[in-house]
Amino acid sequence: MKEKIKQIIERYDTIIIHRHERPDMDAIGSQVGLSLIIKENYPTKKVYIVGDENEMCYQAKMDQIDQQTYQDALVIIVDVSVTRMIADDRYLLAKEVVIIDHHQNDTDVEEVAIFYRDASFASAAEMIVDFAKTFAYKITPEAATYLYGGMVTDTGRFLYMKEAERTFALAAYITSFQPEIQGFYDWLYTEPLQRRKTKQLFQNFELTPNFVAYRKNDAKLIEESGLDFQSVSRGMVNQMAGIIEVPIWANFTEDVENNVIVGEFRSRGIGIVDIAKKYGGGGHLNACGASLKDWDEVDQILKDFDERAQTYETNS
Repeated sequence: MKEKIKQIIERYDTIIIHRHERPDMDAIGSQVGLSLIIKENYPTKKVYIVGDENEMCYQAKMDQIDQQTYQDALVIIVDVSVTRMIADDRYLLAKEVVIIDHHQNDTDVEEVAIFYRDASFASAAEMIVDFAKTFAYKITPEAATYLYGGMVTDTGRFLYMKEAERTFALAAYITSFQPEIQGFYDWLYTEPLQRRKTKQLFQNFELTPNFVAYRKNDAKLIEESGLDFQSVSRGMVNQMAGIIEVPIWANFTEDVENNVIVGEFRSRGIGIVDIAKKYGGGGHLNACGASLKDWDEVDQILKDFDERAQTYETNS
């Protein structure tokens, strides 16, 4: 599979890299890291990155390109394989599409030239590092920083791994290219005083009978906090993490713009991705999400989580 991806990259003069909307650091890290590797090893190729921007973009800026650029171009989509989540639907204009994803979802993208999915990898960035290592590609410190950042964040600082020996080996490999680790950590793990104070708005949570912790964040609360949607939705889910009695925690945030309730789900010691898939979502075994129609559907998925937590309690 990796050899086929290498061959298709070498065939195209123009390559455009997409990822999912509302990106996390793994989406940005794998997107930017792959683009920089291609530019470094194939300097005559035109390589672009596209999609929406948020605070997780680190220092990256997306390219502004027109539809004409997609003519006879190769699109590579990283860290996502379902159409409703891909940022910028102009990938449909490309001559060929390659998908590189580590989630468990099947793809509904039509006419994919290569669908490289391997859920044994802990992050899409790890897949890109493995790809680069296989062919001994040159990697710049900037590319290494983004790829290392994607690995760190999607593993929860190497807490969530499926093949730990491989993950650590690839982390060691990418650090040999001198990523800016301290600068990245300073950016990732520090925040303005006002934002830290604002987090107090999200300290409280509710519990189901079997100790599933959850929050419901409506549009009014988001506006009151002054935070962007991503900072509330994904940024606050782990405010409920690390509680012995709580095996599953969920954060539900009202997305008025798209008329859905976005759920972010996490667990410890118990798989929940099948429940996320039941509601049209997906992700990792212990870290996943779904977009729900309304608050009634939120209550339905909480019921499912509560039943799963009861199983956990029974078996623990």
